[in-house]
Amino acid sequence: MFNTSYYLSIFFVFIVLAYMISVDQNVARYIILLGKQIKIFFERLIYMIRYHPSNPISNYLLTRRSYKIAKELQKEFELKNEKSD
Repeated sequence: MFNTSYYLSIFFVFIVLAYMISVDQNVARYIILLGKQIKIFFERLIYMIRYHPSNPISNYLLTRRSYKIAKELQKEFELKNEKSD
């Protein structure tokens, strides 16, 4: 049912990494920086997908939000004009 060679190979990789971290502190720093780099890569990818100009979903949401803000500003402007008259 379970593929034991897969689990043993992953276990072996973690054992080797744990040994390298215990022997040299630079390996631990490298692994931490590598994790941060991967996190930044995925955040960048999410921002690129979310804010890309050719994405129709984000364009629709941006247009709808801008339209709502314009309507609110128009109402405020009309109220100020009525009060000043």
